[in-house]
Amino acid sequence: MWTVLYKKELSGFFYNRSAYFVIFVYLVLSLLAAFFFGLYFVVDNPAMRSYFAFQPQILAVVIPAVTMRVWSEEAKNGTLEVLLTFPLSDATLVTAKFAAALTLTALMLCFSLPLAFSTAAIVPVDGMNIASAYLGTFLAAAALTALGCAVSVAVPLPAASYLISVLLGWALVGLNFSPLVSALSSYLPNPPFYLADALNFSSRYQAFLNGCFSVDSILYFISLTGMLLIFNGMATAEKRRER
Repeated sequence: MWTVLYKKELSGFFYNRSAYFVIFVYLVLSLLAAFFFGLYFVVDNPAMRSYFAFQPQILAVVIPAVTMRVWSEEAKNGTLEVLLTFPLSDATLVTAKFAAALTLTALMLCFSLPLAFSTAAIVPVDGMNIASAYLGTFLAAAALTALGCAVSVAVPLPAASYLISVLLGWALVGLNFSPLVSALSSYLPNPPFYLADALNFSSRYQAFLNGCFSVDSILYFISLTGMLLIFNGMATAEKRRER
């Protein structure tokens, strides 16, 4: 049943053509940011930093357009009640919908590969660093997808779900714990100096762009995604109880 639901959700993105629109918008925003703000062909780009530097902010805007359909449009169209009556566990519903949205997001990232190949044909590139940047972008996208799905199940209106997901996504991407750590220094004699960077989304993502990420950076994004999916499951269970 998981596979059936996953295929249904994924095909739904292409059936109503929302996938094509989202991919187009993602490519336009990514290329504009890389070429005009990142000066892609002006600065040295052996690791495509001008392209990947803006990906979290762009994904925080684009991914909610995918995730708002996952639950909010089900509620709007009245199909959510029917779906919740199916003999499917909450974990099956949540993970299948999340996997379908993440697959579309991964497909969006694949459309940037021609730019990578074109760059490699023009200038010497650091292949391992680019692979690291792609991994970091995918993990960041997974966390933002989980966040969007969590908002979608909690907010029944698609437009409201999109706006709230964008705001929370930007807040997550720009989250900075440095002021909190500084405040804790007044109460703790020696707060860990690495605590702020360890909790910051952007610092973790930047490690992948620099090609110097560690296992704990991977675990950070996996844990963040997992916690958001758990919240999604709890919200889904509450919806089921209400019906």
